[in-house]
Amino acid sequence: MASTLVKHALRLAPVFLVVMMVVGASTPAAAQVRCTQTLRECYGQAATRQSVWELWAAGIDCELGYVDCVRRALIGR
Repeated sequence: MASTLVKHALRLAPVFLVVMMVVGASTPAAAQVRCTQTLRECYGQAATRQSVWELWAAGIDCELGYVDCVRRALIGR
């Protein structure tokens, strides 16, 4: 029983560490608002595409840009 508890604790340790790093590295809310506004504008531009595939590709590009913006806001690079 104790070995099972240790195995579960070791399995959850990396998740706990990541959560603590994210919570500990708090950033101003203004950075998140800027990223979200940029995402909304990008989606608006993507909606003007003519074909479904162009719309889909532009939407994926918007999401990747949002992830990059949030990553830069959190890490600061």
